[in-house]
Amino acid sequence: MKKQDQILFTAGQFANLHNINKRTLHYYDDIKLFSPVQVGENGYRYYSYSQSPTLEMLLTLRELNMSIDEVSSFMANRSAESFHEILRSKTAEIDANIDRLRQLKKLLTSKERMLSLAEHSEVNQLELIDCKEELLILGPSLSGVEDEEYLDILMADSKTMRDSRFFNKTYGTMISSEKLIAHNFDEYECFFTKVDKKPKELHAFVKPSGRYIQAFCKGNWDRLPETYENILNFAKEQGVTLTGFSYEVGINEMVINSIDEYITHILVQCK
Repeated sequence: MKKQDQILFTAGQFANLHNINKRTLHYYDDIKLFSPVQVGENGYRYYSYSQSPTLEMLLTLRELNMSIDEVSSFMANRSAESFHEILRSKTAEIDANIDRLRQLKKLLTSKERMLSLAEHSEVNQLELIDCKEELLILGPSLSGVEDEEYLDILMADSKTMRDSRFFNKTYGTMISSEKLIAHNFDEYECFFTKVDKKPKELHAFVKPSGRYIQAFCKGNWDRLPETYENILNFAKEQGVTLTGFSYEVGINEMVINSIDEYITHILVQCK
């Protein structure tokens, strides 16, 4: 190693050794963060092999999103204690980023599944399907709420889900089976939000597993009553009874240009 330390590298060679641009070395030297061991009469910068661990650590700190000021402060006052603190802090940040990326992956998978469902939906086709249990967070009651108030309630309700943006969750509306049987198709119970686990301080509702009638409604929401009439007729034909709730979710809002293309996925629990 002693012999290697006697070998001097130009800025270009040393940058190539560490897979960076030599302008990065020039910049670090200009701001007194990392300087060459020698500057020739011709102004060329020369670096030694023994400087490699320091540069690699500096580059790693920058890769961990530490600012130049933070790196400079650490480099000027290096100690085991300060490095332990950096390691603990950055490990926690990485863990948080990993969790966030996992959530984003789930989101992308969910949106792709919903889009695929929309692409293969048959608007006039109703069928009985088996559904898994899902966890929902319910919003405030919509009983007696006027149409123009719906959006305000939805937006206020979405604020309770502070871990994501508005469209990073699956939202929908619920109607009780009693209301459907009474043909009160616009008397919604509440908004709901699908979640993987119960957020703190929020009441969770379990959408039961079991048999559901599946339907799709294409177009504006004023077409929903017709779809629900078809569901009631289908239930009679199949010899099943509506129970629990109907769950409505828009499944293609991210790709449409007109409300006429909007598809509502409807699941009504039955027995």
